[in-house]
Amino acid sequence: MRYFYPLLAYLLGSIPFGLILSKMFGDGKLRERGSKNIGATNAFRTQGKIIGTITFLLDFLKGFVPCYFLKTDSEILNLLVLAAPIVGHMFPIWLKFKGGKGIASYFGTLCALSPFTCFGTALIWISMFCITRVSAVAGLLSVISSLIIFNYTRISLCLGFINQLYVLMGLAVLIIVKHHENIRQLFKKEQLS
Repeated sequence: MRYFYPLLAYLLGSIPFGLILSKMFGDGKLRERGSKNIGATNAFRTQGKIIGTITFLLDFLKGFVPCYFLKTDSEILNLLVLAAPIVGHMFPIWLKFKGGKGIASYFGTLCALSPFTCFGTALIWISMFCITRVSAVAGLLSVISSLIIFNYTRISLCLGFINQLYVLMGLAVLIIVKHHENIRQLFKKEQLS
């Protein structure tokens, strides 16, 4: 059964909670408005604070639950479970692999792995958002900062710290790539979507 844990984590990550909440309680047009993204930021922007907040919490739990509860004695399986929900959120099978940008799910995984790192990263996100008022900038800077905090503190609830750091670095690169349009808009000083 444990060999299916990464698949279970991916499938959980693939659930498009923002889109589901939008269809159930909003206007159902999450992928037609704003950035057309299924994540919490676009849900917050286009569907309101309540749907946006619930979307964030559910996307956070998509990362937290598998990483915290699906631990095994195999480091390889644990590393795959660490990455799978974020990959699932960003590339969901149900939406032809066109998903969110992964920040909330990354935070959830980080919280299961190292609550101290997650707390520090959240403070950076809040600070950067207060300064820039741009969620994408706050998200990218906080994800990059999380690697520094995680490496500096070396506080993890699991074994295999170095390999976890490598996986987090890979996920950070994926998140940055997913934000390529935001980065392009920043350089061109356009309004961010």
